[in-house]
Amino acid sequence: MKLNKISHVIIMSLFIVFSYSHGKVLDLASYESIYEVSINDKYKNKTLGQTYIKQANGELLLDWFNNCESWVSNQRLYINFVNSSGVGTVSDIHYSLEENDDNSMMKFYLQVKENNQLIKRINGKASKGENVIVDISSPEKKSLSFPKNVLFPHEHLKLVVSKIDQSDESSILSNKVYEGSLPENFLEITTFISEKKEKIDSKLLTSQVKNSFRNVRMAYFENQSETPSLELTAKINSQGIVGFFQYDYPTYSLIMNLKKINLKKIKCN
Repeated sequence: MKLNKISHVIIMSLFIVFSYSHGKVLDLASYESIYEVSINDKYKNKTLGQTYIKQANGELLLDWFNNCESWVSNQRLYINFVNSSGVGTVSDIHYSLEENDDNSMMKFYLQVKENNQLIKRINGKASKGENVIVDISSPEKKSLSFPKNVLFPHEHLKLVVSKIDQSDESSILSNKVYEGSLPENFLEITTFISEKKEKIDSKLLTSQVKNSFRNVRMAYFENQSETPSLELTAKINSQGIVGFFQYDYPTYSLIMNLKKINLKKIKCN
């Protein structure tokens, strides 16, 4: 069963990532969280005569911690897929990221397995100067250079979170972002932030979590394509906490509902 860019599911959940924006300190949380993954039965974009994803269930484990110099995340996605022919696939994805608070450097690691067989492993780092320089150490050593207007995930999403925190109006952003899942390319990301605010099930949240979420829709374009490879919808609050994810691929859609969250207090001198 070929899964469409499933590695983006883990990488594009990087919302809790920024410490500063436009001179204002953002009230971002360090925390551990678990999301329950299921298929979106309302998504009808299927091709007649071709197999499609019929069932999906699993968990996303996501943590974000500020170590006083950078934000560090370890994410693990485990999903059981069954297609319309009854064939099952187990997808196991591990992604880790560390990005400096000033967005000058990032390290990333991605491992993708299907049915316990290694499909992809990427390890590298990137730094900013006059250009963005990426050094890949595996699967093979390679050095790449991108224009200086290519952003890192933290840098890009800083703009998104700041819009959520500072404005009640809807807004649209368009940026080039390098995040590592496509080691030789960056992504074109168009982001729409809705003005609508809503609450999620308060039983899932502690008193420290602000129960006011905005809908954010992101479209990801690869290699100058006019058709997005992924469209992501998330409910995000001003602390950078995500209460809900929806990942729309060309032939199927996944929903990830917050199941558990545990906030952590980090003390820096």
